[in-house]
Amino acid sequence: MSEGNQDTTDINKREPSAAGEEPPTKKTRLEDSSVADPTTNQTIISSPNIPVTNSASVTQSMIITSQSPPASSMPPVANSANTSSAAATANFNVTPLAKPLVTPNSGPNNITTSLPPLTPLPEVKKINRLVLLHDKPKYYHTIMQLKSLRELPNNFVTVLEIGTIDKVLKETTISAVKFDHFHMNIEYNEHFQANLNKFIAFLKKNQKMIDEVGDLAYHIHFEPGKKWVEYKRSEVKAYYNFLDAIRDAGADKVVQCSIVNKYDMDTVYMTEKEELTKLGNEIQQDIEYWKNLKILDYGESSIRVLPGVKLPDSLEVLNIGGGYALETLTGFKMPPKLNTLLAGQGAIHTIDNVDFPSSLERLSIEDNKIYFLNYVEFPPSLKHLDVSQNRIETLRGVEFPRGLESLNLGFNPIESIRGIRLPTGLKELEISNIPNESMTGVKFPDHLEVLNLQSSMTNTRGLKLPQHLKVLVLTGNGVNSINPLKLPNTIEVLYLNQNNIKTLNKVQLPSRLRELYLGENMITTLKNVTFPSTLELLDLEGDSDQAFASDKLITTLKDVVLPPNLKILKLGYHSIKSIESYEFPVSLRFLSLAYNELKQIRNLKFGNHLKTLDLSGNPELLSLDNVIIPESVTELRVSPQLIDNLPGYVIERANRHRLIIKKSEEHRSLPII
Repeated sequence: MSEGNQDTTDINKREPSAAGEEPPTKKTRLEDSSVADPTTNQTIISSPNIPVTNSASVTQSMIITSQSPPASSMPPVANSANTSSAAATANFNVTPLAKPLVTPNSGPNNITTSLPPLTPLPEVKKINRLVLLHDKPKYYHTIMQLKSLRELPNNFVTVLEIGTIDKVLKETTISAVKFDHFHMNIEYNEHFQANLNKFIAFLKKNQKMIDEVGDLAYHIHFEPGKKWVEYKRSEVKAYYNFLDAIRDAGADKVVQCSIVNKYDMDTVYMTEKEELTKLGNEIQQDIEYWKNLKILDYGESSIRVLPGVKLPDSLEVLNIGGGYALETLTGFKMPPKLNTLLAGQGAIHTIDNVDFPSSLERLSIEDNKIYFLNYVEFPPSLKHLDVSQNRIETLRGVEFPRGLESLNLGFNPIESIRGIRLPTGLKELEISNIPNESMTGVKFPDHLEVLNLQSSMTNTRGLKLPQHLKVLVLTGNGVNSINPLKLPNTIEVLYLNQNNIKTLNKVQLPSRLRELYLGENMITTLKNVTFPSTLELLDLEGDSDQAFASDKLITTLKDVVLPPNLKILKLGYHSIKSIESYEFPVSLRFLSLAYNELKQIRNLKFGNHLKTLDLSGNPELLSLDNVIIPESVTELRVSPQLIDNLPGYVIERANRHRLIIKKSEEHRSLPII
């Protein structure tokens, strides 16, 4: 059983936060929760003072490439270098004065000192965004699209439903807000036609408001598995009437459109010229009005080709992936300004004869059927390349662009990477989950900052790490000992989970380390272990499938010295029976002791920053009378047996909605026999 097996009747499970309120669960990216969840069934009105997004520039993060997340090829790294440029914001620093500058005429008793004037911070432009929903979103694509809008900085978002917009405009001052971006989101349901008509009426009624917005975007998600020919004529007519209404209201303002899941797998079997011509004309109709379109998301449609489709020259981001049907990137001309091309989850066998535009910087063709890259002419402008989850067996003779900054080769049947020529300026490299035996003789680029070698070798002999690494992933590589790895001191995030490490004694960890993942190893004690003072996250979570193998588990915290700045500590799935007279770091925000064998805890000292305390999965822990739960704790996870014995002050906090109590299931995972 995992941590997630909890009674959800009183649990609104949150994803962990890199800021330290909750830790990442295994291989799960942390999620910001600063803005109301777009999936709630109530009308969401976010004040223009709630920060959400920034779309001053066209970004890949504004589109989603698949209906469900692809298999993670790299453990997500909180605050890693692997972030989208879209999410980056300008940082303005003011260097503080060490001490006041004293003029020649001033002295210790002279109140008047001469200080240089402080340079004012440059004003960051605030971006207002209006999102108009048809109803509660239910599809992953739409939900993630809204999430991406929430997470971009310096934005203030207002989310409304089309059924309430007239009332809100009438009864509030929202009409006085000048919106830089206006999004319309519609998903197919039984009210599809009626919802489209509501949007049409809104556009016709509020022309002045449309005139004042900076630009327009619309997102339509059709029903998965439904054939285009199966839609009612009235629904199809309403769809085209909606496009006409947007055209009449402001065709030149449309910079982004998403048309998701329009075509199902039946389209794959179109082979007649007449059928393909009709398909091309239908796709053309979807975009023909938008001469200034920058982002086109045509994801999750099962089309083999784009037959004769003319894309607008203004297009910068194109997503045509996700339908597991696209066979070729030829047959249409790529726009001259195209910056990002996403064609993952398809059926592409080769990209040898593709004429990529000279402007292309990001190419994602993961999860296709590509065997070779030897004859591909990548554009010199390319900075980010993802060819993971293909059928590539060798990289010998492949010419990668010199300016490449990130390269993902994971989940390919590459038996050896010796002899491959990697670009010298590469900063991020992922070669995870390949049948390679050893890294002996492999020369990694000197300036590499992120290196993912998860499950990419049977042993680490011969591995020579570059000296500027910040993020290193060595998950699942049979690592027995850490010292022989000769880890660079520059490493800030280190994944060594799912290995065979037995001890941390006398281990020299990188001095700048902030996050350390050591779960699912064979470590039995933390006594005499020296952690760097910079460490903020320590994950020693045991293996839930081996929960009864006590000879491979930690049994005590006695004499264990934790780093002073630790914020997240995960010690679940071990065999700790008792903790007495122990002081946790004052900085700690999240502590998990879930699924141990705890029977008693007493005289523990927590700091006032602790937010989450997880004691779930310890059915023999029947009392917290000898423990003071700090006022700062907002979430307490316990076993059912402890519920009736919780201290009165804990129950009082819960009744006052200052504390959430979550109840876990009663037993640990049983061993598989």
